[in-house]
Amino acid sequence: MRILLLGDSIFARKEGLDQPRINWTLKEKKPDLEIDNTAVSGINSGALLALLGDLALKRPRADQLFLMVGVNDAASHKQVPLDQYRKNLQAIVSALVCFYPGTKTVLVSGPAVDEVKQRGRTNAKLAKYAKVMEEVAAEYQLAYADFFTAMLKEGDLKALCRGELDDGLHFGPRGYQLLAAEMMKQLPKEEVEQ
Repeated sequence: MRILLLGDSIFARKEGLDQPRINWTLKEKKPDLEIDNTAVSGINSGALLALLGDLALKRPRADQLFLMVGVNDAASHKQVPLDQYRKNLQAIVSALVCFYPGTKTVLVSGPAVDEVKQRGRTNAKLAKYAKVMEEVAAEYQLAYADFFTAMLKEGDLKALCRGELDDGLHFGPRGYQLLAAEMMKQLPKEEVEQ
């Protein structure tokens, strides 16, 4: 099975590895998974839309797509208003649905943050962006992985959000284990059981 990961630094970060940490963690759970990860650190929904041709539409066909974008849209120093974020997501999803008809597309909410260290983003604000993503997923009848809520339910955000940068946003192995678990729930059951 081949999957395409589109998104920001959460999908792109290597965290000391020679490949994105999410790729490594997913392959740890399912070694035969083929992963095409085109995530770009710092990207927001508008930039992803502008680069969608190179990041998704010109890539080899995937059996399933995962899109995670919004954490940079919610950053106070470069905030994209919620209504514009919604329009950007709708345009991205519309293009993906047209280009990949019948392919399962999963919208993945951005993470929660350790607000003590991450002053540019609050969980209250991130919850609003996650809600918009959930609404767009429902509008287009797509799957939605609520990683934001999964992190809050996990509890200790301080420990969960600790990675190489230790900035309250970019997490390490523990956060990636949780993200991979949420993503694995979205794979076809027969793929997970193999």
